[in-house]
Amino acid sequence: MNNLSTREKVAFTLCVSFAFLLLISGIYDFWIIEFKAQDLLMSIGAFLMLLSLALMPKIFFLPFADIFKSKETPTIGIPKVQQWIMFSGVLLCAFGFALRLFF
Repeated sequence: MNNLSTREKVAFTLCVSFAFLLLISGIYDFWIIEFKAQDLLMSIGAFLMLLSLALMPKIFFLPFADIFKSKETPTIGIPKVQQWIMFSGVLLCAFGFALRLFF
């Protein structure tokens, strides 16, 4: 975290804060309002995707064309962990969305 600029730290903080706010609101909706597992799965998936984005705050400040050309890994920590968190979030969101469509 020491090698990040101020704006990258702000992007990290905002992503993590918004992710936890989304997770807390999803748990509240599930627990208090109605027991719909698909909504909870989608909230957890969105939480994981935002958490994954928080692990790569440099991506918010790169030009769009340079994102795919870059050889360096703009992640905080291990890139494989960030990729698995993003993949898990996408799968949970897709599964929750499929449950919402068909049930």
